[in-house]
This record gives sequence, C-alpha cells and structure tokens, in this order.
Amino acid sequence: YTMLLLGLGLRSLSLTPGVVPEVKRVIRSLTLKEAISATEEVMAFEDAGETVDYLQERVSRLVPEMS
Repeated sequence: YTMLLLGLGLRSLSLTPGVVPEVKRVIRSLTLKEAISATEEVMAFEDAGETVDYLQERVSRLVPEMS
C-alpha cells in the first residue's frame, strides 16, 4: 500500500524493521506523480479487492522482483 499512502499525501511512515527494505524499494521505483495518479484511479474503484489487485499489479511492474 506504499504507493497509495504516498498518493494520499503521507510523507512519514512508521515501519517494522523487516519491511523497511521492501518499502524503500517501492518508493525509489516511482515518482510522486505516479503515486498520485494511481491513488486517483483507485478512488474510482467499487471495492477493496479491485484496489489490492491494481496496486499489486502496478508495484510488480515497477519492482518485478516483488512479484
């Protein structure tokens, strides 16, 4: 959900140490403009399942090793 959180305006995240490398990889792989664009698209979805599928697909394109 990193992309979505950035798109919503969060700039400070509290993380457990184990997820820090994964979150850093996502953040370094996208622009703020991409995060905002993804968030705008997600806001039009009808249910949470669509959102999860969409975000997973977008992140896997940005960071293939996270697929």
